[in-house]
Amino acid sequence: MVTQTYTHDNLRQRNYALGSLIHGIENALFFFVIFYFSGAIGGLLFTDLNDLERDFPMARLMWYPIYGIVLLLGFRCLPQLTRVAIFGPLLIFCVLVCGASMLWSIDPGITMRRSVALLMTTLFGLVLAARYDWNGLVQRLALVFGLLAVFSLFHGIIDPSRAVHTDIHPGAWRGPWVEKNYLGSQMTRGLVVLMCAFAMKPSRGWAWIPLGLLCFGLVLLSTSKTALLACLAAIGLFIVLRIFRRFPVLRIPVAYLFLAGTTIFVGLVLAAPDMMLELIGKDRTLTGRTDIWDALLRSIKEKPYLGYGYGVYWMDQLGPSYYVRLQLQWGIPTAHNGWIETWLSVGVLGVALFALHYIWTFILAFQRIWRGGSETYFAILVVIVFLVFSISESSILQQNDLSWVIFVAVSAKLFAFEKPYWRNKPRENYFTQDVRRTIKRD
Repeated sequence: MVTQTYTHDNLRQRNYALGSLIHGIENALFFFVIFYFSGAIGGLLFTDLNDLERDFPMARLMWYPIYGIVLLLGFRCLPQLTRVAIFGPLLIFCVLVCGASMLWSIDPGITMRRSVALLMTTLFGLVLAARYDWNGLVQRLALVFGLLAVFSLFHGIIDPSRAVHTDIHPGAWRGPWVEKNYLGSQMTRGLVVLMCAFAMKPSRGWAWIPLGLLCFGLVLLSTSKTALLACLAAIGLFIVLRIFRRFPVLRIPVAYLFLAGTTIFVGLVLAAPDMMLELIGKDRTLTGRTDIWDALLRSIKEKPYLGYGYGVYWMDQLGPSYYVRLQLQWGIPTAHNGWIETWLSVGVLGVALFALHYIWTFILAFQRIWRGGSETYFAILVVIVFLVFSISESSILQQNDLSWVIFVAVSAKLFAFEKPYWRNKPRENYFTQDVRRTIKRD
């Protein structure tokens, strides 16, 4: 009997050790894949700063093992993954439309390859939503962005010839990425994630607060005006949400002040756009972006309903983008606007589907103010910051892009009515509070 009990204890300990090992390996794989999707590794290894258009076949091949890891991680949480995918049909339709555009694409081969990449990128966002609760997701993202910030800082100090612009934007930091705006946008998202991680786990403030300040400092060093505005807006909205949630008596005055401030800001932009743009060092063209958009609208008019096919508009140097580049006299790589980029790829059909999905996501995020827990900060800030950057970056339905991964994860959790995260309260379902109110009224 003693021997049998000893054997059972040993077996239990071995199973526990094996489970801990598998869990550790899984977390390490998640961390590595998130880090790789940030683009920092690819920017360092597969970018020639003297020839940005140079093709590195290895850069494409390196994504295949990443996709294999995503499939493996997805298989580990298949039931939960199936649930979050079913609850977000509009998102799935958006991805399917991108894949179906192969039927009318001007280059079906590239569309098929990039659609598969978009599918795997979206799948990874769904896997993150299925595998981790709100706090688990935010804390892991915070660790990744914290390390990215530290790495960018040391990279700029140790190798300034690579990490700091010397030609177009002298003195502006770009870190391990190709261009300063990439550093600015990534560090803005990092600041958002770190603020939310602190709100959900104040005990880790000793790490998240300094790293958040570092992210903000790197945004300043990048000199990206869009990133700086997004940072300031995120900080302001975070403070408003903090007051709104923690001090119910101040909700009405805070709401009025927020609406009044927003109205005044919009009024100034409409009444004196030159003055407002001059404050941030911009002109009416937004550093040439409006010229790009005007030129691209002509291309959109040629194929307004279905577009040119997913991910192909800019690929052929002598294709439809030739006249845009000829007109503006430089090799434009993207539309610098997520909505226009989507319209070029899959037409008004894709834009309408994503717009509907985004509006629904926006509503679900703000509903968390009344029903949600500490995850409310993360849901709202991610949705707002994604919209801000979609105006100046091609971030909508983008393959191999961390911002799209994060948006998909948040959207999937919102559509699946993920349980709120409360630091000091028992976990409860999303609709539990409504049920309790109904019982009290009855």
